[in-house]
Amino acid sequence: MDESVEVTIGDGTLVGESSADGAVRSFKGIPYAQPPVGALRWRPPQPAQPWFGRRDARSFAPCCTQEERPADSLGHFGREPQSEDCLTLNVWSGARASERRPVFVWFHGGGFFCGSGSLPIFEGTALARRGIVVVTINYRLGALGFLAHPDLSRESEHGVSGNYGILDQIAALQWVRDNIAGFGGDPQAVTICGQSAGSSSVNILTASPLARGLFHRAIGESGGSMSAPGRPGNGSLLRLADVEKIGVRAQDHLGARSLADLRAMPADEIVRRWPTDSMSRPWPNIDGWVVPRPLYDIFSDGAQNDVAVLTGANGFEGSTRPAAASWEALQGSLVTDFGTENARMIFDAYRGDGELYDVSRALAGQTIFNWQNWTWARLHARTSRHRTFAYNFLKVPPLPAGRTFDGQPSDKLGSYHTAEIPYVFGTLAARPWAWRDADRRLSETMMAYWVNFISTGDPNGAGLPQWPALIAGAPSVLHLDGDEIAVGPVLFADKMSVWDTCMARLRAAG
Repeated sequence: MDESVEVTIGDGTLVGESSADGAVRSFKGIPYAQPPVGALRWRPPQPAQPWFGRRDARSFAPCCTQEERPADSLGHFGREPQSEDCLTLNVWSGARASERRPVFVWFHGGGFFCGSGSLPIFEGTALARRGIVVVTINYRLGALGFLAHPDLSRESEHGVSGNYGILDQIAALQWVRDNIAGFGGDPQAVTICGQSAGSSSVNILTASPLARGLFHRAIGESGGSMSAPGRPGNGSLLRLADVEKIGVRAQDHLGARSLADLRAMPADEIVRRWPTDSMSRPWPNIDGWVVPRPLYDIFSDGAQNDVAVLTGANGFEGSTRPAAASWEALQGSLVTDFGTENARMIFDAYRGDGELYDVSRALAGQTIFNWQNWTWARLHARTSRHRTFAYNFLKVPPLPAGRTFDGQPSDKLGSYHTAEIPYVFGTLAARPWAWRDADRRLSETMMAYWVNFISTGDPNGAGLPQWPALIAGAPSVLHLDGDEIAVGPVLFADKMSVWDTCMARLRAAG
């Protein structure tokens, strides 16, 4: 081991590695909690155990046991090692131990059922070179992270179950608070950030009293949980009683007679045999403890953790989603998700916008992503003492011609869901595409905005186009589109009003 790259924290000594020029050190696979296995499966994370001697921290640890992404997925970078023993994190830092640099904690996306903190597009070196400490984490996913069940709730001193993956994220933030100074990070200047389900996680953490004081700024990229409680996958949280019913059905489906049987079942078997219908997907829930109330209500009342927020979404969030088979099928799915009256209103608002292929994908992206982040931004701007900054990412990356990604032709994807990530991390090279100078300039600009916000709560800085804070009643956002970076109106404003009406009706219906 290279003993010249060492950090000693409360649990022991870590041996990492340096970048080629020695400017950035990385430490990988660091346990922030005990392995959630055996009797600790479906329980809140427990503090990590100390180790003896030096621990090799030069390689990523396994991600949570999970469903595999399709090989053509934009999120697929090859198979990673998987394990139920997955509560680890990774740190990149160019700081001396005596320094106190701002800290950036990243929560990966993947629909709460797949993903990891070790994908090449999350590599933290470029951001660490800009003067921050970067942390990426793994957390429990799918049934291992979000199973709720009446028997689990009876075990809990709080009378709740599920949300174990969110509790993992909170445990990681507690680890950062207690240990990041050893890497030159400032535990009093922590920004949480995530994309998709990671952004929904940030939205939840910003509303959770359990996370209060563990972070000081928040960034959400393409994801939130602002919809009225109801159907998982539409930016909506479920209520505890509903997810407990899902857990009971899943137990029957798996042929387990008791929690003991479920805890004895191999993790990969649970993931492989879990019911595949959409209403059986494990999901974060409103349990009265981790999540006290629906997030829309928390932010409307100004009861969230009051920190500066930067949030936004992309121009064609739904482009990687399958199109509806017919107009009739689209209308039927809207009735199922939102009720007859709302379905009619939504269908009428979108029907004249073009071909079914484009309309159905745009509709999905705008409700699941664009409306979530826009609603988060404007509610926070209205009720917070701190500033809110909103963006729309419009750049179309240079996807290879003639390729298919997530079942869609590359020329039909536009500014797709996840498109902004390599620009933010400065990891364009993680994809062997024909990046242009405009892409590299945009990445430099976005890294500067993000690092400024992480450092001060304000993305603005020398040489950058001015990004005004969002003011209640003034719906201007920053449009990020190659060399065309300018303030403009929120995207799809007419559709956002339709979703406002739909969600207000659903909230009123209870």
